[in-house]
Amino acid sequence: MAYIFPTKIFPHTLNTYIQCPFKFKCYNDWEIKREFIENAESFVGKVIHLVLRHFFDIRKVPIDKRREQDIGELVKHFWVRIPKDRFNKHNKNYWNNEDRRKLFGSEEQEKSFGLQTIAILNNYITSVDLSAIPLFLEDWMDCQVDEFIISGCVDRIDQDSESLISVWDYKTGKLPYHDNVEKMMKEDVQIPIYAIIASRCNPSAEKIRGGLIYVKYSKVYDKVWTRNELKREEDRIVNLIKKARDDNNFLPRINQLCPWCEYREACPEKDKIEESYTKIDEVNW
Repeated sequence: MAYIFPTKIFPHTLNTYIQCPFKFKCYNDWEIKREFIENAESFVGKVIHLVLRHFFDIRKVPIDKRREQDIGELVKHFWVRIPKDRFNKHNKNYWNNEDRRKLFGSEEQEKSFGLQTIAILNNYITSVDLSAIPLFLEDWMDCQVDEFIISGCVDRIDQDSESLISVWDYKTGKLPYHDNVEKMMKEDVQIPIYAIIASRCNPSAEKIRGGLIYVKYSKVYDKVWTRNELKREEDRIVNLIKKARDDNNFLPRINQLCPWCEYREACPEKDKIEESYTKIDEVNW
């Protein structure tokens, strides 16, 4: 296997290692890494991110105009302007009508997803502070911790006060398994990594709030750190990265997501997966 340890560490990369070291190795092997395949849910997620980035950008929607903003029009605008190249937002090769019909299954199903997206965003907008003035919106940021570079596309950073900044990531899927942020961070390092990056980019902030916003449910999971407290998180992240870098075995870790793993056929424990988990083929009507 042509495995190469990544030069930049992204939250989802480290989360993959926590979930299963073998999957982490496959993901960083250029010979077997699977290409990202768009589906209806990921398409909707991109639309939601674009709408919220536009909505909270005061250069495009002034604060006093936010309540008047037609969310439905924004959704329809960005719906037809999703680039096919997920790594190049400026790519003008958009999903056309025929592409989207195939993606959603039919014109009726596409319309249903669109209307659901409008409803989700309208519901979310009614529950948030419309006076927020973000410092950053969907900006790629990175910083060095120890000998490593951690990086990510941060959805939003707010200046809450002179001493407090908040870094937010929008989630467009289901709620997490854990309802306690401390338990979540043991399996998901996105919150602390983004908080570390935000703290480096804003050295005057004494406290940093890191949080996940589940847009569909208007649910927020967040935690506030002082700089000293965040340093302990930084040490934990560094130790986890070193563990991944120095791992020579990359043993599979069987878990409930194994039946849907794109590297299942290459997994040395695939027979045990069959014994432990049975994937149910749902009806398609």
